Amino acid sequence: MSALLRRLDERRPALWVEVAPPRGIAVESMLTRLGALRGHVDAINLADNALGRVKLAPLVFGSIVKSQLGMAVVINFSCRDRNRHALKADLLGAGALGIEGVVALAGDKIDSLPGGARLVHDLDPFSLLATMNDLRRGDTGEGRRLLKTLPQFAIGAVANPNRKALEREFELLERKSRAGAEFVITQPVFDAGVARAFVEQARRHRLRVMLGILPVKRESMATYLKERIPDLAGAHAHFDRYAGLEEEHARRMSIESSVALMRELAGDVAGFNMMSGGGPSLAIEVALEFSRSLEASGAR
Repeated sequence: MSALLRRLDERRPALWVEVAPPRGIAVESMLTRLGALRGHVDAINLADNALGRVKLAPLVFGSIVKSQLGMAVVINFSCRDRNRHALKADLLGAGALGIEGVVALAGDKIDSLPGGARLVHDLDPFSLLATMNDLRRGDTGEGRRLLKTLPQFAIGAVANPNRKALEREFELLERKSRAGAEFVITQPVFDAGVARAFVEQARRHRLRVMLGILPVKRESMATYLKERIPDLAGAHAHFDRYAGLEEEHARRMSIESSVALMRELAGDVAGFNMMSGGGPSLAIEVALEFSRSLEASGAR
């Protein structure tokens, strides 16, 4: 079992911070921000061109994070942008670099691409999970075996506890588990009851749950999430709480409610994945506050 999975099996919750790599090759500012998390979080989770916006390759930035900060790295692999050969090549790269975790996902939906370009989707998340497991065993799927097997990176998928048709989500959980997923990272959750109902189902399929936590930076962000993100339809009441609030008040309320939710669920989940939808600074602030609260209570 990988060290990352062993950490997810401990009683105290793991803590990851999810960020997008920088837009260009200037990495110093982001490294400085992430450096404040050393000793407080267990891994940096790197998005893969989220929302279809091109960033520095997560594999490259992950290598920099590992070498310069000495932190564990989890990398998302989107089926949207690369065919199976490119995905396999990048997964081999992740193994060579000692990346601790990989996550299979379809990729955010994009309505259109410039110049008539087309989305790829050569693999879907289920076949990508199978490919990850094959490569981890040394099987390239092309009638050849690797001369040296890959390090035991943990293999994950994504899930949505907010889906109205939850039975469908539970069916997908079972398929992802059968395809080889060992953990799931969820869409952001704002309600303890929703989280616990999802975790109960995930455990039936031997899946560890990294619960998504998304702090809300300001009223406009809450409005965007409510009106533009269908996957969060079940969280509209939470977003309504930000109506009319000044940004500083909204930030403080979001930090307090996020930490309170994490404290309430700390004994029920494998860990928490802090999401940077409002920019990395707020996610980092919540992660540090939660970590320090655990230290104060002697739980970490």
